[in-house]
Amino acid sequence: MLDIYLVQMEIVPNDKAKNFAKVRELASKIRKSKDDSVPGLIILPEMFATGYLPLHPESAAEYFRNCNAGETADFLYKLANETGCTVMGAGIQKDIVGGVVQDSENADKLLNHCSVYQPGYPEEFAAYDKYHPFFMEQKKFKAGGMPCPFALYNWIVAATICFDLRFPELYRYAVKEGAKLITVQAAWPAARIAHWKTLLQARAIENQVYIAAVNGIGGPSYGGNSMIINPKGEIIASTDASFEGIVHARIDSKSQEEYRKQFPVLKGIVPEEYI
Repeated sequence: MLDIYLVQMEIVPNDKAKNFAKVRELASKIRKSKDDSVPGLIILPEMFATGYLPLHPESAAEYFRNCNAGETADFLYKLANETGCTVMGAGIQKDIVGGVVQDSENADKLLNHCSVYQPGYPEEFAAYDKYHPFFMEQKKFKAGGMPCPFALYNWIVAATICFDLRFPELYRYAVKEGAKLITVQAAWPAARIAHWKTLLQARAIENQVYIAAVNGIGGPSYGGNSMIINPKGEIIASTDASFEGIVHARIDSKSQEEYRKQFPVLKGIVPEEYI
């Protein structure tokens, strides 16, 4: 089993301190109610620390490789320790590691980065860079790699970010690599919130995976409607665009395994050991 906590919040543009404080305030409810016998995963919206998209993202860019690399990484590590949960945040990553430019052709571009921290571990536990930068991002951001699923407790998890949701091959790739839970961190606009709901359920149904999707609210356009969906496509926890707080659901792998055996649509597509 795994407890998932989606932090739906109104993000203050370009003010990391206020956004960190807001997350801490909302996460205090998790600390009070958490069942310590079940591991937890806290998921924050896309660019939760700065808002989407900062006018000058290069000035907000930082490193995430360990808790001393940048202020957002430090915050994620501390939040993991404070709550006893794994924390999945997202921010703007400089494309330089150890003083070495990672892509000489796009040396001046940034990465839309997902960073995962666990309690007691000062190194970044897992990471993902958005594979499909949105139109507004493309001048200053480069594409990352395909999702690389990682083991979290007894789960295999893959991360995706916002615009990625429109590309089903990305999700099928993650499932072929063993993902049983796929997360979506977003700054999805209210104008296209019907697409958000439909695509999230479609990704869950066609891949028989759990989907945990968190979106921001407020600002000029954020549409909220964060939700957790089971492998049958049923919404098991959700909210609307007016709510600021925690969306929680407990998921279990046994029911997912049974459903995949009863209705084997992935047979011949996904390796047998992952079904």
